[in-house]
Amino acid sequence: MNNNQLTHQYDVAIVGGGFSGTMVAVHLLQAQKGLHIALFDRGKAAGRGVAYGTTDPKHLLNVQAGQMGAFPDDIGHFYRWLQAHPENVTAAKITDLAPDAFVPRLVFGDYIQDLLRKACEISDDLEILRDEIVDIVRTENGNFRLTSKEGKQLEAAQVVLALGNFPPNKTKKGSKEDWPWFSNNPYSAEICAQLAEPGDVLIIGTGLTSLDVMLTLAPIKREGKIHFLSRGGLFPQPHQKYKTHPSFLDAEYLPKTTRLLLRCIHQELRSATAKGVDWRAVIDAIRPFNQAIWQGLNQEERKRFMRHLRGLWDTHRHRCAPEIMATKQHLEAEGRVVCHRGHIQNYRPVGDRIEVSYRPTGTNEKKTLLVRQVLSCTGPQSDYRKLDDSLVRQLLERDLLAPDPLRMGAYTYEGEKVCDRTGNPIDRLYTLGSPQKGRLYESIAVPELRGQAVAVANRILQTAKN
Repeated sequence: MNNNQLTHQYDVAIVGGGFSGTMVAVHLLQAQKGLHIALFDRGKAAGRGVAYGTTDPKHLLNVQAGQMGAFPDDIGHFYRWLQAHPENVTAAKITDLAPDAFVPRLVFGDYIQDLLRKACEISDDLEILRDEIVDIVRTENGNFRLTSKEGKQLEAAQVVLALGNFPPNKTKKGSKEDWPWFSNNPYSAEICAQLAEPGDVLIIGTGLTSLDVMLTLAPIKREGKIHFLSRGGLFPQPHQKYKTHPSFLDAEYLPKTTRLLLRCIHQELRSATAKGVDWRAVIDAIRPFNQAIWQGLNQEERKRFMRHLRGLWDTHRHRCAPEIMATKQHLEAEGRVVCHRGHIQNYRPVGDRIEVSYRPTGTNEKKTLLVRQVLSCTGPQSDYRKLDDSLVRQLLERDLLAPDPLRMGAYTYEGEKVCDRTGNPIDRLYTLGSPQKGRLYESIAVPELRGQAVAVANRILQTAKN
C-alpha cells in the first residue's frame, strides 16, 4: 500500500492507550453520539499503560481503593467493581479487601480494561489500533493527518494527545553499547533479572518507581546490596489513617509567593500538631486548592518552588502504601538496602564493576560506590526538547506542540488545549495528564486525570455538535 494513501477517516483520534486516553474513549462511547474513534496503543493492552501494566502484585496503588473510581462523580466505583469481581481480587492475591486497602496496580488495570470492554458493548464506534503514531500534520481543511510507525495514514477531525510519562534520560554518553551496565527502564523484566544477580546495584532516585524496583528485587536478590542515591535522599512518606482537617485556605486570598505558601502551611502544621492532628490531614486539606495556588504563582515564584520545595512537597503529597515503607525499613535493618544523599560526579569501570563517584549533599567530600548495575529512576523526562521520541520531535518541528516555559511538559491552555510556541491554543488538539503539569502542577494522579478525561470528552462532543 502507498504510504501516502489515506486508509481511514475518523472523527476523533486518541494517541495513547493508558488510563487517560482510555477514559476519554470510554466517555465518548458512553455518550453514544456516533463519533468514529481511533485509539492508538503501542502497548500490549489498551487501558493499562506503564502505570498499570505491571504484572507484579507487590506494586501497589498509592491511593486507597475506595477513592480510586475512574469517574469523578463516583469515586467509589472501583471498590464496588472489586467486590463484584472476586476472581480478579483472588488473581491479584488480595486477601483483605477494604475501602482503605492499597491494592495491586495490576488489578486497577483490569478495572480500566473492563470499563473499556463494557463501553464497546454500548457502541461499536471505537477501533483500537496496535500501532505507534510517529507524525501528525495539519491539513488544509483543518483536520489532522496521522502517520503510524507501520507507515499507515489516517485523518481525524479532532486529536487527543494522551502521551503519559516519558522515561528519564539514559546517560550523557548515550547508547546501551557504551554503558551496558546502565538502564532507565525499571519495569523491564530483563533489567530486573540483571539487577537480581549477585553483586551490589545502584538505583538513582528515591521516588515511588524506585520503591517498585525494591519490592520486585526483595524476594529474589539474595547476594549484594541495593543502594539508593538521590540529591535530597527523600522517600515518599507512608500513608496513615487520620481524622480529616478543615480547610484553612481562602480561595479568594491564596498565597502568591513560595515564601508565603510555606509560612501558611508551616503555621497550620504547628497549630494542628499542638492539637494532635496528623500532618497528612493538613496537607490533604490543601488539595482542592493545589492547582489554583500553582496558577497564582508567577514564573519566578514557580521556579523558586521547584528549586526549594518540590522534593519536600512531592514526597509528602504523593505518599506510598504503608506496607511498602515497612518493607524498605526491614531491608535497611537487614543491611540489604543502603540509602545515600548526593550528586553523582563520575562513572568509571573497575574490572567487572562500575565505580560511581558522588559528592554527599552539603559537603565537598568525594565518596564512591562499587556496583555491578546502575538503574535510573529519577522520574519522568518532562523537558520535551530532550526527548528521544519520534512523535514529539515532529510535533515540535511542526509547531503542533511547544515546551512549557519551565520545561514541565507541554505548553497548554485552559480546556486541555495544546498551544503552539507563541502560546496560542491549537483548535481541536487536546491533551491531558503529564503534559499539563507546567500549567497545573498537580496533573498526574487519578483524582486529577479522571476529571480531565471528562472535560476533554465533553469538549470533543461540543465541537463535533457545532
